[in-house]
Amino acid sequence: MDAPRYPPPATMMQSFADAVYRVHGDGEVISLRIGQPNPAMAALMARHGARHGGLVTGENPFGQEKPPAENAAANEALRAAIDDLGLVRVTSDGGSEDGTWNEPGFLVLGGDDGILDQLSRQFRQAAWVRITTDGTAHLAACHYPLASSGEEPCWPAGVVPGP
Repeated sequence: MDAPRYPPPATMMQSFADAVYRVHGDGEVISLRIGQPNPAMAALMARHGARHGGLVTGENPFGQEKPPAENAAANEALRAAIDDLGLVRVTSDGGSEDGTWNEPGFLVLGGDDGILDQLSRQFRQAAWVRITTDGTAHLAACHYPLASSGEEPCWPAGVVPGP
């Protein structure tokens, strides 16, 4: 079955667009904002020989809050999945400016957009952050069918309005 796929709700994507993303690597913390080039991020990627990368997390699948232990286990599984692919990973996090929402994750270097989208979808994420050569962060939405489709993975009931 090939049900229609839907992006995350606009309000969810706006929260992601307004977030600050931080990469903790090479002894520095690099803060990223969607749509803004970041020379420090570009330099970190260049040091790793990467032309692009992405930020992914295993936490809070489909933008739905989960208990801390469940989130930690998901991020540990994500870490293992990245390592199994032989990709470079650097600790990262992203969330609200005021710190009321924060999700640890990883900057992944060495994979193309298809691999990063696959990892994000494997861990049921609503979106991930693509980073280009100049260090600019861009949101990349993950599309899923509705729960009523019977397909997996799918948006949980009530998260994305139907057609």
